[in-house]
Amino acid sequence: MSRCKNNAVKELKAHSLEQAVDVLVEKFPLHLNPEQTLLARSLQMEAAKVWNAACNIHRTIYGRYGYWLSEGAIKALLKGKYGLHSQSVQAVVETYFECCERTRELHLQGHTEWKYPYRRKRFFTVTWKKAAITHKGRILKLSNGWGREPLIVKLPQRLASTAILQAQLVWHRNQYWLHVTVEKPALLKVQGDVCAAIDPGEVHALTITDGNDALVISGRLLRSLNRLRNKVLRQLQRAISKTKEGSRKRRKLLAKKYRFLNWIERRIEHILHAISANVVRWCLGRSVKTVYIGNPEGVRERDCGRKHNQRMGQWALGKLRDLLAYKLKRHGIELIPVDERGTSGTCPVCGEYTRQTGRVYRVRQCFLRVYRDSPGRAGSQRHP
Repeated sequence: MSRCKNNAVKELKAHSLEQAVDVLVEKFPLHLNPEQTLLARSLQMEAAKVWNAACNIHRTIYGRYGYWLSEGAIKALLKGKYGLHSQSVQAVVETYFECCERTRELHLQGHTEWKYPYRRKRFFTVTWKKAAITHKGRILKLSNGWGREPLIVKLPQRLASTAILQAQLVWHRNQYWLHVTVEKPALLKVQGDVCAAIDPGEVHALTITDGNDALVISGRLLRSLNRLRNKVLRQLQRAISKTKEGSRKRRKLLAKKYRFLNWIERRIEHILHAISANVVRWCLGRSVKTVYIGNPEGVRERDCGRKHNQRMGQWALGKLRDLLAYKLKRHGIELIPVDERGTSGTCPVCGEYTRQTGRVYRVRQCFLRVYRDSPGRAGSQRHP
């Protein structure tokens, strides 16, 4: 992260600690009229010009003089030359330097295939900071500088009385979205020392246990939605491939495809939120302070055929883990990833590792016999 942007993030965190609030990001689609759409398009094109200029200046100075300009120097060179708010221009430069510094860190780690930013862009995300935002009720006014037309949008009802710190205009698939950084009251923190473990899966989305109780959440609805998406996209792509570029039929089919993708994406995201919310409620009811979650990357990277590989590729494990992390963190619960290597063969009673085959888990040393996928292998039985 760039130095200036890192300082801004530190200020936000310090402000949230002082005011006992949580800083979160809310996303919602925009329903713009034709004039607003043209304005949003021109703003994104202007932001792209800022990106291209920062990239050209940075590389040209280094190519001629062997010197990398600082972030502050490029901000000073671009100040007042574009049809955006000064804070929006600075945000684009900060994003550029954040990409440069992230690439440099990857090079130091040995990932030399990553390249520094060099491609010219036609559109770029526009960012408005707090100084450029006027918020009154459900009306949000985003300033573009002195004497320029502002972008005025309508907020959802849930954000009418929320403090907005930052806004971003994002193009997603076939429409504009607004990502707003908001303040929400901090939630009560869990007081306790109970630990729990989560086993993520593709059939069972999550299995969580604290050693006494267990909760199994099915992921079959997610699987069915993924299969539906695959089938419908196959039909639509076949129909689109038979049409001519720019024809009316092709435009209708593309619009139908985008409507379907938006609908099913919202369904999947809603289910992921519901799963993570159920886990958080379960943890709060048992005063869980630390949660360990398995990291099954070895299973996902294994080649087990076309259909299995497709299911693994569409398994939204990372997104579900991120949702859990931020929801648990608001309650003071820590989420710790753990490598799952060897855990399937380790006995929960005696700790002995034995290679297992089949669906029944057997350990001769302690005479344990239990179904392998039972939560925490609770209800295990010993047979002499």
